[in-house]
Amino acid sequence: LSDWSSDVCSSDLTKQRISELEAEIARLKAAQPTLRDQFAMAALTGLLSDNEYDDEPDRVCEASYSYADLMMEARNAKD
Repeated sequence: LSDWSSDVCSSDLTKQRISELEAEIARLKAAQPTLRDQFAMAALTGLLSDNEYDDEPDRVCEASYSYADLMMEARNAKD
């Protein structure tokens, strides 16, 4: 009887751990930058190299995503 109960408990713990790991994998996948985010990061790098946006972080962020949106449109038009 004790072997059976330990197997059942072990199986339940394994299923719980698998479920926890699957949830963590889903969380990590969701946290990864999208292609749009990657385009915005590339645009941000270029925009920050220009001193025009030094005192306006909101403006540079908006501009970065505007460029990213244009890149996404161009990419989708090609497909």
